[in-house]
Amino acid sequence: MDARLEAARAEVARVVDDPGAWLVGGAVRDVLLGRPLADWDLVTEGDPETLARAIGRALDAPVFPLSERHGAWRVADRGREVDVTGAPDGIAADLARRDLTVNAIALRLADGRLEEAPGGLADVEAGLLRAVSDGAFRDDPLRLLRLVRLHAELGLAVDPGTAELARRDAALAVGAAGERQRMELDRMLRSRDPVDALRLMGDLGLLAAVLPEVAALAGIEQNRYHHLDVLDHTLQVVDAAADLVAHPAGGFGAAADAVAVALAEPLDAESDVALAVLWAALLHDVAKPQTRAVFDDGHIGFPGHAQEGAEVADRILERLRASTALRRCVSVLVREHLRLGFLVSAGEPDARDVHRYRVATEPFGIASVVVSLADRWSTRGTRARQRWIRRHTELAARMALALAEPPPAPLVRGDRLAEALGCAPGPEIGELLGRIAEEQAAGALGTEDEAIAFARAARASG
Repeated sequence: MDARLEAARAEVARVVDDPGAWLVGGAVRDVLLGRPLADWDLVTEGDPETLARAIGRALDAPVFPLSERHGAWRVADRGREVDVTGAPDGIAADLARRDLTVNAIALRLADGRLEEAPGGLADVEAGLLRAVSDGAFRDDPLRLLRLVRLHAELGLAVDPGTAELARRDAALAVGAAGERQRMELDRMLRSRDPVDALRLMGDLGLLAAVLPEVAALAGIEQNRYHHLDVLDHTLQVVDAAADLVAHPAGGFGAAADAVAVALAEPLDAESDVALAVLWAALLHDVAKPQTRAVFDDGHIGFPGHAQEGAEVADRILERLRASTALRRCVSVLVREHLRLGFLVSAGEPDARDVHRYRVATEPFGIASVVVSLADRWSTRGTRARQRWIRRHTELAARMALALAEPPPAPLVRGDRLAEALGCAPGPEIGELLGRIAEEQAAGALGTEDEAIAFARAARASG
């Protein structure tokens, strides 16, 4: 037996005491590809609940049902998931129902015997993703996205016949649960080459099915500051954002550590700010088709596309059952993706500009800078100039460093200000506190008394 398979078999068999248990699917595939054994996918010819509970006791880990319909169980073992299903018709029938041949290989734990769907081992060796059957995608439409995700993560080629099956069935992908679609898309965006994954989705018809708003960007002509249509520009922005997320020093120099810390901030149990940056890069221009305008002088513009794009992006992520936190972050990043560029064209920003940028983008200011820089790097039409790209890059680094510094403590509390002014707390006090904070950031105010005096004068002047 292959030494890697034997090592994996021995590791799992130390925990799993079941003569009818098989290690299957991605676990076997990854071992054969030289990847580490992570999650365990087990099939038993006995009772899956009994085996799952025995594994749970052995690992001192919780056990819960995954699917009552299919009799699947999961053991959650400190960062590793162990899934257990039954094979009442035998292992060969189980493998025949799987999605891809590379995922249809089984290793019996008792003796190391291998079973495979026809061509499984050869396809692993050849680095090929091939459907097990003609109906593989119809049986579970999520497999269409998984095909692309495995291509992106593992670098395996898609068999031409399987690609034709995917094109035939592409429209079915939207039938998968929204959160399951999003999880596959998340992993594509986090892969080594997300643009390759997105282009494959386009080629197979999956982009139009799952993200029709993105597919609609194809062929939308832009002005002379751009060298590509909106879709190809968007893909370049995704590529630049992915590289900045992975290697912030490439764009931010001395600010790289601050950027890395900001991007690693969690948004929910599954998402962090870095993932939001990738989604924002994909969706930053999503409203350009409906906002495109040709002016009297022939100039092409997209007035309001950032604000409208934030709303469209939120609807897309809501459809995909993203968390409120991820949706909020992406909306901010899409809405404000032009803001840093306006500062570049306005001249050297001062402390007041930095404060306003912070307020507009908080608490995702640094992430907003990353999206802006990725967008700027990907805009190289005949009217673009290298000096503007350089200035934008320099400003992005300075802004990231400035935003990494915590803002000063407020000079005065809202209740104290309301009391001093003899009015009730409310929107007016909130507006005054915002103006005081800006003056404080600019160095014009430094004490509570000065802040209150400023507020009095502001009210008096109307």
